[in-house]
Amino acid sequence: MEGRAPNIAIAGAGYWGTNLLRTFSRLATARVSILCDLDPERLSAARADHPQLDCVDDFDALVRRSDVDAIVVATPPSRHHAMALAALRAGKHVWVEKPLALSAAHGRELVDAARDAGRVLFVDETFLYDPLVREMKRQVDAGALGPVFHLTFERLGMGRIRRDSDVWWNSAPHDLSILFYLAPRAVTAIRLHRHAHLQPGIADVALCDVELEGGVSAHIHLSWLHPEKTAKVIVVGRERMLAYEGRFEKRGLTLYDFTLDLSPPVARGAAPIVPISGFAGRALELPAASEPLALAAEHFVECVRTGAEPLTSGARSLRVVEALEAADRTATGGGSA
Repeated sequence: MEGRAPNIAIAGAGYWGTNLLRTFSRLATARVSILCDLDPERLSAARADHPQLDCVDDFDALVRRSDVDAIVVATPPSRHHAMALAALRAGKHVWVEKPLALSAAHGRELVDAARDAGRVLFVDETFLYDPLVREMKRQVDAGALGPVFHLTFERLGMGRIRRDSDVWWNSAPHDLSILFYLAPRAVTAIRLHRHAHLQPGIADVALCDVELEGGVSAHIHLSWLHPEKTAKVIVVGRERMLAYEGRFEKRGLTLYDFTLDLSPPVARGAAPIVPISGFAGRALELPAASEPLALAAEHFVECVRTGAEPLTSGARSLRVVEALEAADRTATGGGSA
C-alpha cells in the first residue's frame, strides 16, 4: 500500500471510539471516512463534528466494502474477537482495543487469521508508545538500574466503572503490556485476588502477584475505588530505581540513586537494619512529544502501508491475554457486593 493513504473505518462511536476518530482524523497519512455504530444518536453527534463521515450501522456490510483498507475496532471487549475476525477474513487490516480477546484461544485465532490474510493486527496498548515508557526501556536495557528484580504497578482512581467487564480485564492489560515490554521474560507464577464491592461478580479492586523467569517479581494493584488518580510504575534495580507516572496531566519520569550497606555489622549490638547511606531522586527531562495515542495511530498506519510488524502486534500481545487468563483461572475473590 506504499504511495497512498489507507482508508480507515472506525467501528464504535463510544467514549474511546470518539477519541480514536479525533486522533486518526488528524493524521496526514490516513483518511477516515466511515464510522459504524448501532446508536443513531452517537452517529449524529459524530457527524456534527465530522461532516465528511459516512455513518453506517451495519458492520457486516462494512467489512465487505472494497473502499475500506483498515478497520479500527473500538467496541466492548466481548465483541473484539468476532468483529476483528470478520474484518481480517474480509482482508482488512485491524486495530483492536485492548485486550486482544477474552481468551488465549480466541487471541491465537485472530493471530492466525491475520497471518493467513497477510494483514496487520494491531492491539492498542497505548502506553508502550509513550516516550517516557520508551525511555524506561532504554534505561533498563542499558543497565542503568543494574539487574532489575522488582516492578510495582498502580492503576487507581474513580471514574468509568464498567458494567460489562471487571477491573482486572479492563485495566490489567495496560500494566501487563508494560511489564512484558520492560522485562520480556516468561511468567513462572501468577496469583490474583479480586474484590467486588459495587456490583455482584464484577471486581472493582484487584491485586496480582507475578513471578517471572530469573526471579523477577511484580505486583499490580488496580482499583476503581480510589480518591486519587494514578497510573504509576516503579522499576527496582540493584543500583537505581525508576518511577513513572502515566496520567497525562502529571506525566513524569524520576530516576533514584540509592546506596545500601549489606555487609555484616562490625559493632556488637548494632541495630538489626541495613544502613542506607544514600538516596536521591532527579526528574529526567525529555523533549516534548506527541500524545501516545497519536504516536500509536501513526505507527499503525505506517505498518499498514509497509507491512511491518507493529510493536504491539496481535502475536506480541498474546502473552498479555495468556497472563490475564492464567490469573483468572486460579483467582480468589472477596468483597461485599
